Amino acid sequence: MIYLDYSATTPVSRKVLEEDALFHQRSFANCNSIHALGKAALEEVDKATNTILDKLNLKDYSITYTSGATESNNLALKGIAYINKEQGKHIITTAFEHGSIVSCLNYLANQGFEIDIVDIDDQGQVDLRHLQSLITDQTILVSIGAVNSELGIIQDLKKIKDITSQYPNITFHSDMTQAVGKIKTDFSVVDLLSFSGHKIYGFKGIGALIHRKNIDLRPLIHGGKSLSKYRGGTPPTSLIYSLAIALEDIYKNFEEKEEKVKKLNLYLRNQLKTIKNVFINSPMNALANILNFSLISSTSHQVQKYLSDKEIYVSTTSACSSNQGFSRVVKVLTKDDLRSQSSIRVSISHLSEKTEIDALINALEAYDESC
Repeated sequence: MIYLDYSATTPVSRKVLEEDALFHQRSFANCNSIHALGKAALEEVDKATNTILDKLNLKDYSITYTSGATESNNLALKGIAYINKEQGKHIITTAFEHGSIVSCLNYLANQGFEIDIVDIDDQGQVDLRHLQSLITDQTILVSIGAVNSELGIIQDLKKIKDITSQYPNITFHSDMTQAVGKIKTDFSVVDLLSFSGHKIYGFKGIGALIHRKNIDLRPLIHGGKSLSKYRGGTPPTSLIYSLAIALEDIYKNFEEKEEKVKKLNLYLRNQLKTIKNVFINSPMNALANILNFSLISSTSHQVQKYLSDKEIYVSTTSACSSNQGFSRVVKVLTKDDLRSQSSIRVSISHLSEKTEIDALINALEAYDESC
């Protein structure tokens, strides 16, 4: 088996599995309980929270734990929109956002909010002049992902923040699901950020919305007293603990892991260039973990099935948009229908090996020659 779909999900790391087993042996109480066991569980959660904020250098922020990035994105967008709708109902985003952002904004549009899409340049970067021109006195939210999940394009959030910070009514949110654990950056340039545990070798079912302490949100899930006033329900103490372990573990020896991924990306890029009908869609300065290309002699799903039959696993789009017959973001960047209908996303990891890249290239060469 050759797994090259790490941006869809990651295997749970041995460290997380081991620490999770130990946690269950020592702590199972409800951290909302006021007895000694509950207080001990709350101490574990507080320790995990401090670890997460410390690793991301966000000590002046708060965390609302969620079931994953989709819920985090919904809480961020709807929570900000509803709490601030008397100030304005205008939201700005990009055409590169994850499906959970797109669906949420479509929902808000049906609720009477105005959504504007900022232009991008030929490298996928936000057009800052256009962003500035879109802002009005009704703008309450700008939501722009740090790293696009299909192309790996990294946005310059600092430059975007330099613009949004000129307007006190604007909250700046970023979906950082593909950034956390893969890049080191100044996460504090945004007011809110979303991410998910299963993208960083943790468990599915746990995510976080990290927000400045002065941010106010309208909750989506109401309930009794909990860790955050923005989400009711019994906190999943073991999942919260495991999220901190996963984040701590992924940033251990980070530079070494990052360098390996960059070398594999460059090798893959150079090998793909030798295949006749391949066009590379990811820019050179994209996140090294993601390389998107089109094999225009076929369709995305045909190539994916061919590779899957050989136990080589890649994606056609982001996992949450995989039922589409084309890549929306590749179409936006390349303006080419054929490339959007034949795009493949290879997402690698520090666990990937050169031999796996070779096997992928050999399979693609054989497939292209047979078309």
